Parts: sequence; C-alpha cells; structure tokens
Amino acid sequence: MQVQKEEHHQRYDLEITLICTNRIFEQYQEACAAIPSFKQHTKRREIYYVDCKVNLCFWTAYSFITMLNSKDKRWKDCSRIAEAKRIFSRVNGVEFRDNYQGFYFVGDIDNFINKEYINVHMYIFEDNSPHYELTQNYLVNYSDKQFNILFINDGINAHIMYISDVEALTGFRYCNICHKQAFRIRDTNLQQSIRNHMKKSPNNGGKIAKKVILERFAKPFVPHILFNKTYKYLLANNLTYLFKPTRYYITYDIETLQKKVNEKFDDSSQVTTTLIPYAIASTIKLASGINSFYYDIRTEDFLDKRLEQIFEEAKQVKKDNKYTDETTPQYYEVPVIGFNSAKFDASILFKNFKSKDQTISKYLGQNTIAKQIIVKHQSSSIQLRFDDFKTYSMKHKLNDAVRDFVNGQYKKGRIPHEFININNYMNELNKCEPFSIEAFDNKLRNKKLSEDKYQEYLVEAAKHKSRRDYLKHYNILDTRVLIEPIDYLIELMFKYKVDMLANISMSKCSNAIKYSMAYNGFDINGDYNCESTDKSIEITQCYLRTKVDRIIQELTMSYVQCTIHIEKQTHIR
Repeated sequence: MQVQKEEHHQRYDLEITLICTNRIFEQYQEACAAIPSFKQHTKRREIYYVDCKVNLCFWTAYSFITMLNSKDKRWKDCSRIAEAKRIFSRVNGVEFRDNYQGFYFVGDIDNFINKEYINVHMYIFEDNSPHYELTQNYLVNYSDKQFNILFINDGINAHIMYISDVEALTGFRYCNICHKQAFRIRDTNLQQSIRNHMKKSPNNGGKIAKKVILERFAKPFVPHILFNKTYKYLLANNLTYLFKPTRYYITYDIETLQKKVNEKFDDSSQVTTTLIPYAIASTIKLASGINSFYYDIRTEDFLDKRLEQIFEEAKQVKKDNKYTDETTPQYYEVPVIGFNSAKFDASILFKNFKSKDQTISKYLGQNTIAKQIIVKHQSSSIQLRFDDFKTYSMKHKLNDAVRDFVNGQYKKGRIPHEFININNYMNELNKCEPFSIEAFDNKLRNKKLSEDKYQEYLVEAAKHKSRRDYLKHYNILDTRVLIEPIDYLIELMFKYKVDMLANISMSKCSNAIKYSMAYNGFDINGDYNCESTDKSIEITQCYLRTKVDRIIQELTMSYVQCTIHIEKQTHIR
C-alpha cells in the first residue's frame, strides 16, 4: 500500500485536518464527557460555551469578548449566535452560511488576530494527571487584548469554549509579556517570582529569561539505564544477564480504495479524493511462531472485529515478552507496528479506538500525524501501543527498509492502486485473469510499470485463483516483510543494552547507544571515589554557559557519528 500512501498523503492530511478542526466543533456534549470537572468549571463560570447547531463555536466564544456579561445583563445564546455571525462577516468579508465547515486554525488564525488585533491563547485538557495547560499562543505585535480559549478534542468530537478565568481553571498565572512563563498560584513567593521575571522579560525580546540551576549533587546522564526501568532494576541487583529486548509484537497494514469527492472548503483548499478502507491484515510474532490474519470489507464492521482480535492475540504477545520474575519492573504495552502508519493507518483507525470496549490512554503527535497511540482495553487492561516503523528505520519506502537492512526472502508485491476504486472494485476483484500492464499506470507520477516487473507480478498472480485472493496475499505480505527489518534493528540495538521498542524513535535509540558505549566498562560495585590535589575551580555563570554550549555541540556531533555508524553496519550486512 506504500505507493498509494505516498501519492495521496498530502490530500489525505488536508482532509483529516479539516475534519479534526472544522467539521465537528458543535459536539461539545460528547467532547466534554471525558472531563470530570467540566460541569464544576462551568458552574463557577470559569468556562463559557454556547449551544449552537452549526460550526460557530470559535466565533461564539469570541462573542464573550465583544459582548461582556455583567451583573445586570447576561446575553442569551441566540444573541451570541447572532453576534458570532456578525463577527464572521466582519472578519472574512462574506456572509455566514449554514454549510460553513468551521474555523480552520492553519489558514484562518493569522487573518483573525490581525483583523481583530487580539492575542489568542489556546488551552487543552490533559487526562494524564488531569489538569489544564497552555498549548499554543497566536500573538499580534503590540496588542494588549487577550482571548483565552479551551480546545477539547476526544478524537471524534471537538469543541472550543471561552475561558473567563485562566488562573482559577489552571492554577497558574501567566506572564503578560511573554505569555509563556507560568507561576503557581499557591507559591508563597509568587509576587517576587513575577517581579523578577518581569524585570528580565522586556530586555529579552519578550522571551522567557532562562537560567541554569545546578543540582545539589551531580547526577550522571545515562539514558540507556535511567530511562529504562527494567534495565535500571536489573543493574541495581546485579541481574543484567537477564535483560532482554522486546522481541514479540504485531504488524499491521490497511488497504484503501479511492473515492472521488471534489469538495471545496475555501478558496485555497480542495479535497478531490478520499480513501475508503477496504481490508486490514496483521502479522503476529510470537515465541511459538508467526501467524497472519486478514479481514476485508465483505465482513461487517471489519475494522472493529480485527481490533478485537488484535486485543486477543496481544495477550499471548504480552505473555511472551514478560519476565519470569513478576517483581521485575517492565513495559506491558504490546507494540503494534505499521509502516507510514503515523499519517495514514492510525488516522483511519482513530475513530475505532474509542468505544465501549477500549479507549485511548495516551496520544503523542499532532492532529494528522500520530507518532504514538496507546489504546487500553476496558475489561482485560491489555494496552496496544501503535508505532510507525519509519521512526526507527529513517527510510521513506518499505522496499528500501527491507533491502538495506536485511535483503530478506520476502519482497513487497504490486497492486494497481489507481485502477481499483470504490466504483469498480466488486467487479474487478472477482475476475480471475491477472491485471493488464496498463492497469499499473501511475498518472499522478506519470510512470509506467516495466515489462520485467510486470512479469514478476504475473508469476505471483498465477499462484492465486482470483484478483481478490491476490489482494489478500499482497496485504498480508506488507505486514510480513516488516518482521525481518524490525528483528534486525532490535538485535542491533540490543548489542548496546538498548531495547528498541521501549524507545519512541531512532534518535532516542542513538542517544542511548552513545552513552551505553561510554559506560561500557562501568561496574556498579566499583570504587570510583578519588581524591584530587588539584585546586578547586570556581563555577561562574559565564563559565557554565560556555560549558553547556560545548556539551550541546559535542552531543550533536556524537549523534551524527552514531547514526553514520549504524548506517554503515546495515550496508555491511
């Protein structure tokens, strides 16, 4: 599916962005259901919202700035909706229409803050240790007007509300100059901290005045030890010989069909094609062997049913990855790995992640790029961690990853993605003869399939009764070819006592490897206390800043060298 993903990811990103930021703002009841304290905050009038049936929530929130409530006058929702439409017309120069898709932050926010001459501060709710925090500032020069909004998004429903009291909602007071530095309200030295910061901010271009605070005792920076709770525990108990990497996991891939929509959202944004999921395949690597499974559109709710099966298979994966000693701290999330899935597969599955049976417990990334998603099953407590292999491989194509890392026995197949679409798939896939060479023409890239590659396809197609059977083989093969390069990188990292799948990316693994090599001869039982007759050095602020700059430069060079070293090893292999 890699070719199709690369060809359409820009248009697909645009569509997902519009969905996440434009289409569903009015569903505030569902979006706020995950916040236990929401009713409490609205009752204390720290948050205001307007019940509106069209996508006007950004503009109705702004109406609380243009139409202030008072003790004598509290504006009704209908008045605020009318004011929101007037503001919309004033800012955009056009009349409001009911088919308006909603406020598009990427394209609309600059025009809004410049027209209204106001700073916008966006806050979000974090369910991990529940709290509200500032996530984004949209600033216009020399404006002292502030517009604070709360953005709530559960992945399916989203809404924007007006924040009337930031301090009561967050428990922090933010600097009026840089709008970034936060001070805890309950801090006994609050006023002094604010005064000290305010003295430095004007002379620092409105940026946060940073300073280095030394620890009382020097601590070694050893990420391969301190950032891995399992290895840290085993090292402290002289049990490092028991350390093992996460060797068992699940791979997956989704096949899609094109559907022409030609929807125009504004003067510069148009979606010509959307992608409809047709099939999903996954391969499970267990201690007992490797198994593959496949579901397609012929099965009702096939994505939900495949997700249920993944949770069942994950029980054995978790068991195979566990340490025999239950007291050993370890990671219990089961890795579910795709290729280019951060932009594509995870976005399609996102709405299926939230249901009565499972929920998203952690999300890393932006609206259209999910670097990591952890989905927890409500009853079994099994947690699936969805990762993208591209963050480890640094390769843009699946074929490149397979060739450069292992050159294994499995090769990615071929399928005419542009030829098969939502209108003809039932008829075309039921045929028994192979696809013609013209069906593989790539009009977006203006490329044609060579005769040699077409002959390779014919050899594979002859092994299957119909095109549908070949598509099933192709989909499963996409998940199977991932096994060898993943295994190769896992063992490569393990040479340096680094568990690849316990880290989020290749850069984090490289950083851990660098310090692992530096601590190669470290003995936890050794005596490293030494007496020095050298004169003591007075650590000044200037000396420390110079030292930090040099360390940053050295770390950058070491990271580059480590990455080159890994690349050389893969080519030698």
